Amino acid sequence: MLLNLSDVLRPSGKVINEEIEINLESFNGSFGEYKVLNADKLVLSCENLDEGRAKVSGHTTMSFEASCDRCLKEMEITVQIDFERTCSAPDYVSDDEEDESHDFMEGYQLDTDALLYNEITVNWPVKIVCRDDCKGLCLVCGHNLNEGDCGCDTFVPDPRMAALKDIFETTKEV
Repeated sequence: MLLNLSDVLRPSGKVINEEIEINLESFNGSFGEYKVLNADKLVLSCENLDEGRAKVSGHTTMSFEASCDRCLKEMEITVQIDFERTCSAPDYVSDDEEDESHDFMEGYQLDTDALLYNEITVNWPVKIVCRDDCKGLCLVCGHNLNEGDCGCDTFVPDPRMAALKDIFETTKEV
């Protein structure tokens, strides 16, 4: 959705407060696609800083369907999104080379979908786990170790000792 900020970007000091319905059905993250289960309205506030610049702040909470990174169990994760960004008009001249508003501004229009997508990416958890003490999957058979032990031999010999093991195996005496 595009939100017109032309009045806010003028020196009038105008403030816009909006509640925007989120119509995002899924989020394509770096590790796959995640279905949106629930999304609160995006509460957005835009206020003038000076001529040609405005502060955009907002918050929302979204729930996604994901799988645990350790045991692959399907679960729901909640992402809390709170942000504050500075945007500028297309004709605004700035000394700041790190102006990030080009990512979500189209002329005098604020692209709320692009802004929300960027904020989800920034707030996405690094590791998704079903619980802090998740044991993951067995490396041999793939059994979920949270449901119990599978009985597989999980001994992994130290590869640095492989040369010694070979010596002992070739020089066995009876």
